[in-house]
Amino acid sequence: MVKVYALVSVLFLLLGCAQSDEVIPDKTPFTPVKETEQSPLIVILGSSTASGVGASDYKHAWAGLFSAYLNKGKVINLARGGYTTYHILPDTDARPTNRPPSDTARSITAALRRHPSVLIISMTTNDVANGYSVDEIMNNLSAIRSQALANGVKRVLITTSMPRRLNAWATARWIQQRDRTLAIYPSEAVNFFDPLADPSDVFKDELTVDGIHPNDNGHKVLFDEMVKVFDPTPVYQPVDQ
Repeated sequence: MVKVYALVSVLFLLLGCAQSDEVIPDKTPFTPVKETEQSPLIVILGSSTASGVGASDYKHAWAGLFSAYLNKGKVINLARGGYTTYHILPDTDARPTNRPPSDTARSITAALRRHPSVLIISMTTNDVANGYSVDEIMNNLSAIRSQALANGVKRVLITTSMPRRLNAWATARWIQQRDRTLAIYPSEAVNFFDPLADPSDVFKDELTVDGIHPNDNGHKVLFDEMVKVFDPTPVYQPVDQ
């Protein structure tokens, strides 16, 4: 009888291990990423819109739509609301004392432990909203991108800022962020600003839930922009008549 109880205990222990979430040790070494063009592993680093805020359901968020769009690929979304470029810097990077530390579970360091072949960085408005300069944003994006490429990531896509209803000072800096991102990364930048902006460079009413985040229609617009850069080849080729 004792042996039976012992066997049952072992079985429960094994089942519990099989069902638990994967735990990746903080000291896992980086390894080169194998070429996986047909089934890419993609990690998203970002803030609230990237995490799906504003959509009625995650499957209607741009990241959810993008995950469903991939034929054989997989998306790991580490985005979190309220985050800035400082939260996703390499864990060892120095920063001013009045800037937030890296989140070790959601930074570029955490992303690289998943060994992605593609990294998407989508930090749209929070840096400016917190008073950080555009120079800071661009420096941080460069550091994150460089860390990714140095550790085997094949492609890094970077979204621009988005329009947001705050004030004229902030809008001017989001436009600067957009322009500099498009200029510095012409083949990697995804324009999240222009398709959502009205003539006053704030969110179009029909595409937002609160003037800050896109609604389902707005997320669909962002998904379309992401696909244009991720896969510029048209899905359907016209048939010659």
